[in-house]
Amino acid sequence: MCTILLSDVALLLYRICRCCRRIYVKLFHTIFHALTIPCVVVGFIAVLDSHNLANPPIANFYSLHSWMGLVTMGLFALQFVVGFFSFLILLCCEGATAAFRASLVPIHATFGITTFMLAVATCLTGLTEKAFFSLGNTYSSLPQEAFVVNSLAMALMGCAIIVGYIVMREDLRYRGHLLVSAQAD
Repeated sequence: MCTILLSDVALLLYRICRCCRRIYVKLFHTIFHALTIPCVVVGFIAVLDSHNLANPPIANFYSLHSWMGLVTMGLFALQFVVGFFSFLILLCCEGATAAFRASLVPIHATFGITTFMLAVATCLTGLTEKAFFSLGNTYSSLPQEAFVVNSLAMALMGCAIIVGYIVMREDLRYRGHLLVSAQAD
């Protein structure tokens, strides 16, 4: 959940924060994505430990949820590395790399929203898997735990829809040439 929240902030910050210099927005976008890395690592280690230390041990990577998580982590790592090097490091030779960086923007944006939606889908499958394993046949009678899980899942889906809508809005796209500064007389 921590990774979803931080990714939400990173995506929305990059899209709707048009009052600041672009380099600052890029830095904050990168910082918020970098803050998700410890959350992912801690979550991954916690899952492996809970599976391996259970009595009897539970198999790793046997469900759709675990494979979706692995793919999501791989896409996130690829996105982070490519974004870091192409949009931050290559700014040192801005003129020479401008066309290359501009050609990467649609690819980076598409894979960014895809990775975010895949992360939400992974959380939803994880919630469902945990609810079925923990509650078993009582899940269909909607005990309190099922209500909490379902409410959390609906909140995640609502968040994904809202963030996806805002990110895809053309009128919220950054246009540096449209920024106007007002001067006092």
